[in-house]
Amino acid sequence: MFIGHLGVGLALKRAEPRINVGWYLIAAEFLDILLFILIMSGLEQVHVSSPESSQKYMTFVFPYSHSLIGSIFWSTLFGFLAAMIFHKWGKAKIALLFVAGVFSHFVLDFLVHPPELPLWGNSSPKIGLGLWNEIYFALLLELLILIFALVMYYRATMARNRLGKYGLGVLMGLITVLAFAGQLSGPPPGNAFQVALSSEFTIVVLIALAYWLDGKRSSAASA
Repeated sequence: MFIGHLGVGLALKRAEPRINVGWYLIAAEFLDILLFILIMSGLEQVHVSSPESSQKYMTFVFPYSHSLIGSIFWSTLFGFLAAMIFHKWGKAKIALLFVAGVFSHFVLDFLVHPPELPLWGNSSPKIGLGLWNEIYFALLLELLILIFALVMYYRATMARNRLGKYGLGVLMGLITVLAFAGQLSGPPPGNAFQVALSSEFTIVVLIALAYWLDGKRSSAASA
């Protein structure tokens, strides 16, 4: 649900346009940012299916980053820190926005992952609706989330120049094409560390570009 998570980050900009969208994207992707760090450290695991398998998605063991209890903890912590950083725009409002942003990750993952999201620890019951088994439906859902989010984002902001007018939309279109192509063809071969490192790098670079491009736009309310 990578594209869907990005959509949530973009949509949050509508609620408080004075905060750079990069921060909202960090919130929406935070559980995966944490996941790949934990995989590289050996505390969580990713399993890549063989090329011969009909399964086109990776599976995970991720009790610390993606359990229900873990997601609530990370959401609360992130919301508290965001409220401290952006307190001038209202601590309660900012906290709720970022709590929702982080926890939305668990909600969207619940829709697409097979039953592998633990309620608390790795030995606890695991949940997930498994929409990835209906890959075209899952991709359509992600695309609809992103389109809706982009509409909300563009209504909340105004371009300062040509780059601001087209940049973020082009970036999201490009990353959507690449992400969907990767999901349809299946994950590339590689060990867990390589998968985690490349995924982490992709997220960081994407958020950095989005942060920069959002700086080329201003809040519509302040225009």
